[in-house]
Parts: sequence; C-alpha cells; structure tokens
Amino acid sequence: MTTTALVAGIAIAAAAYASRYGIQAWQAFKARLPKMRRFYEGGFQASMTKREAALILGVRLSLIDVIGVDFGLF
Repeated sequence: MTTTALVAGIAIAAAAYASRYGIQAWQAFKARLPKMRRFYEGGFQASMTKREAALILGVRLSLIDVIGVDFGLF
C-alpha cells in the first residue's frame, strides 16, 4: 500500500513538472513568433502616388525620397 502511494505521488510530481516545463516552453515559443504585419487595405487611386506606393510596400514615405527610388510611375 505504501509503495502504491509512493509511485502515485512520484507520477503526479512528474506530470506537474512536465506540465510546468511545457507551459514555459510554449510561452518562450510564442514570444519568438514574428508579429503579423498589417497590410494597406485602402483602395487604389487613379494614378499611383509616392504615398500610395509607400503604403503598399510597407515602407516610410521618407525612405523613398532618401534612397531616390524611381518606380517610373511618378
């Protein structure tokens, strides 16, 4: 009877320890996941502007001016 209680206690302790480890591993995994980016959901204008191109590409408008990107559309 004592052996059964001892084995049951060890089994419960092992399950609790494994659960704790699993929860910690899951939280660490979730913290490393990249955040989903939101994309530009607006409609298109009649002619493409630099602002619209920056929104679609997901970059700052000032970046387009700084690096001098020429899309042939402006």
